Amino acid sequence: MPDVSSRSQRVSHRDARPVWGEIDLAAITHNVGLLRERAGRPVSILAPVKANAYGHGMAAVSLHLQKLGVEGLATANFDDAVAARRAGVTIPILLYGAQLPSGHVDVLDQGRTPSVYDRESLQVLAQLGSRRANPVPVHIKVDAGLGRLGVRLDEAAAFAHEVLQQPGLLLEGIYTHIPFSDDQTGAWSQRRLAAFTSLVREIQTSHGIVIPYAQGAASSVMSQNFPDELNTIAPGHLVFGLSPISGLRAESLGFRKALRALKANLIHIGHRRRGDDLIGSPTGGLASDATTGVVLFGMDNGFRPAAAGQTAMMLCHGQRCPVLSVSAEYAVIDVSQLEHPRVGDEVTIIGADGKDAIAVEDVALWQGAP
Repeated sequence: MPDVSSRSQRVSHRDARPVWGEIDLAAITHNVGLLRERAGRPVSILAPVKANAYGHGMAAVSLHLQKLGVEGLATANFDDAVAARRAGVTIPILLYGAQLPSGHVDVLDQGRTPSVYDRESLQVLAQLGSRRANPVPVHIKVDAGLGRLGVRLDEAAAFAHEVLQQPGLLLEGIYTHIPFSDDQTGAWSQRRLAAFTSLVREIQTSHGIVIPYAQGAASSVMSQNFPDELNTIAPGHLVFGLSPISGLRAESLGFRKALRALKANLIHIGHRRRGDDLIGSPTGGLASDATTGVVLFGMDNGFRPAAAGQTAMMLCHGQRCPVLSVSAEYAVIDVSQLEHPRVGDEVTIIGADGKDAIAVEDVALWQGAP
């Protein structure tokens, strides 16, 4: 999705790249407030803005979240973090695991907060911190069972002790990631959250400290209101009105979608005639005349061909138009049923047009997403 916050803020070369998103920042305001309510206690929010703020535009969304008073942002994309700073973001930005140990100097020089989860990085950060006027804040990433990235849960207390022994480092945070999408993995997530919470208690009690940012709850945990006593949450999906749980719409919990619409303009009209020998057509050519339209929206935008047994749709003139093909940069739609389709006509990929609408969940279904 193009990095724009609303239709009125489109880039100046709009006609040269006629595809845009319409983002409802008021929905993000509502969702952040609702998340604080659902937490049921005072919490800090480290808002994940990974993947270009979930496709909603890193700069505009980050600035808006800062305005809302979230305590920090988080991403694994170094370039996105740089873009946020250049846009004027001044609140802390936690960099999830991404960099090599030798890359920590760039992370610190750019004013990011590094994650640490192995001893090689710990040694590098300790050396860098010893040469700076103030201790370097770090967040320990714990693998509580996802099996992807982090210090093993049963080794994390000892690792935290090592961090606390470094005069050049400040243990500012500790976090884990325990996502789930169904009841079975939800039970696992609840067990791992309890185990991680016990770890945090152990570290804080053993050393007589309070870790400013201790976080295990992201959107899946927040959506189910699992018991959580930690002082920080990091909801990504729910900030944007999206649900990570299969079969659960975030709207049913009171959240609002930040993506109001995703649209494009027709850049070409093709007139196909009966008998045309087109790729994929049956022997003898097309069975009837057809009119097609092309939009600049394809696999480089994350839009894939439909899954087996599915037919993707887009809206034009308020009517559903089947997607005939998807390539790297284009989608071709069937506009045969429309009256006088023209280059420049607006096409809705997600959102409403007239009395019909296509939801992001519809697109996910057509593409075979879980």
